[in-house]
Amino acid sequence: MARALAACAAAGAIGGGMYLLGPPPGTEPESPAASPASYGRVGQEVTLTAPDDSYEFDLGTRKVVPADTARWYLARDGSEFVLPEDGDAYVADGGELGPADCVRGVDTEPVTRIAFADLADERPFCIRGADGRDLVVVWLLEARADGGPVTVLFEHYRRE
Repeated sequence: MARALAACAAAGAIGGGMYLLGPPPGTEPESPAASPASYGRVGQEVTLTAPDDSYEFDLGTRKVVPADTARWYLARDGSEFVLPEDGDAYVADGGELGPADCVRGVDTEPVTRIAFADLADERPFCIRGADGRDLVVVWLLEARADGGPVTVLFEHYRRE
């Protein structure tokens, strides 16, 4: 560091231009509060079944509740999931999806609709809460497009 400062002083003394450059765009270190690695798992994974579209999944409590009663929810309409209006969602390309992948995905490839057909081959998806503090990773285990039961597996994470 001392050599670099001495070189800058010498360049300035002989009339050379000096420019202080930061890191290249997109390479700035993330703040610890926004780091996907700072998400910790909340409880155990849970499997839930909603009997029909008159019920939804309450993502915060990880329970099945009557439709239109949860603040942060995952509902269904026919053959697709209905996402919270104030949250972000992302569908993974493969079978693995963790908090870091979810955060990257919702920031670069967010989705507003998730059809059951888009989740073939056990593709998980995630939903990040409006405040960015909570996120869930979801796997569709079973669904009937005719309005019958939908079974999902949830993993809940919270930023620490």
